Amino acid sequence: MGHHRQARPRFSFLSTAYRTEHAVAGMIGSVQAQTDPDWELVVVDNGMSDEMARIVGSHAEHDPRIVLVRQPNRGAAGGINRASTESSGRYVTLLNSDDRVLPEFCARLGDVLDSRPDLAAVTCDAWFTDAATGARLPASYLENAGAPTPDPEHVLTLPELIEGPCPYYTGAVRREVWDAHGHVDDAGVTVADRHLFLRIVAAGHRMVTLPERLASYTQAPQSLSRGGPAVLAVEQARERAVRTAAAGSDDPAVAAALGRELRRSRHRRGVVGARVALFEGDLATARARVRAAVRERTDPRTLAVAAAVLLAPGATRRAYRRSRGGEVPAPVVPARVTDAAR
Repeated sequence: MGHHRQARPRFSFLSTAYRTEHAVAGMIGSVQAQTDPDWELVVVDNGMSDEMARIVGSHAEHDPRIVLVRQPNRGAAGGINRASTESSGRYVTLLNSDDRVLPEFCARLGDVLDSRPDLAAVTCDAWFTDAATGARLPASYLENAGAPTPDPEHVLTLPELIEGPCPYYTGAVRREVWDAHGHVDDAGVTVADRHLFLRIVAAGHRMVTLPERLASYTQAPQSLSRGGPAVLAVEQARERAVRTAAAGSDDPAVAAALGRELRRSRHRRGVVGARVALFEGDLATARARVRAAVRERTDPRTLAVAAAVLLAPGATRRAYRRSRGGEVPAPVVPARVTDAAR
């Protein structure tokens, strides 16, 4: 059965593609497998890759719902924004070019928004898959983040979004809400999902999270959410996002949530920063950062890191280098999986 691109489809999937030639066909296939066929997929070849254009173009040639846009690499923010301008669907969905959606994604999220005009956005849970094997990992996105099973009737609050796990990035946002709050800038691209959801709720809109796992997220070993320097950059971007969202509120609960989250962030930055500095041979900075972490939290793991940095820095640095093969170490404290923009 043939498909035609509608003047205004129900869903617009926005995907920016750069160096994911190995995975983009799988992403496209997952969208084509939707039980609800009323969608468009805008893929931005964000780097003028001939191979990317060939892969996406071969699908677009046989399915007019798929749109290929080519441009020089303008970063993830530039790719997302360009895809947005080329789209027209009633509900907008971000989808990384190496991630996937399950067949019921559009039908389930679309039905919620169709039946709940009070909602501006809806998100879901997602499977984690191993980048090397493609196998599903035991814990879902929200489980890995330490979040309880979502209540689909619960409307997310600003304090929850400030200090809790970020909802999974591939959700559905009403077009008018996306147009008002969906623009991505380079400074916040690593936490684009958190920025978006914070802006939506801070503006007084309502959103919910479904408990179903309706997407699949590829956890690559060196993605932006892993590794020492990248974690520090994400923490700084996340701090800016929550500060901005809280700035316009006079709710004491928002101020309290912001204070708690900033303390957690200072702790995470202290622990990770200490390890990175020690690995790079900057002992003075490593000691300063681990002391900053201890000021925020004195749990056993933090104290163990502090002891290693303050009492045995040389041995600890050599152990890091041996265990990481010369790479900058990942954080010793498991970071909540919150921000997924890549």
